[in-house]
Amino acid sequence: MSNVPSQTIERLRLLAMILALVIGGLLIAQLWTQPLSQASLAAAGRGVLFVLLALGLMGTRRLSVVLTALLCGVSLPNLLSVDHSLHISDALEVITLLLCAGLLLASARSSLPQDTAP
Repeated sequence: MSNVPSQTIERLRLLAMILALVIGGLLIAQLWTQPLSQASLAAAGRGVLFVLLALGLMGTRRLSVVLTALLCGVSLPNLLSVDHSLHISDALEVITLLLCAGLLLASARSSLPQDTAP
């Protein structure tokens, strides 16, 4: 029975990996749709970081989950600004942030010692 939660966590990690890969691809692909500027190059750089973190999400350690959540959290203040135009990558970043936060809470809960009292 303890195998089911680990399979669920593994599948959620893979979903986070796919989302990070899609976000990275979308941010890099914006270079072809926007004029070349410092902001578009910074977005493409963030896309490269998402692709690299997607590779890390294939593993089992929590560092890549934490870094992916932090990278997604960086865009939250931009979503609250008035002059920001929303992109699909923004929505995917919010979903990935929530998914990574849930993964971190689930892994922290599973690492707690179990009470073995009768």
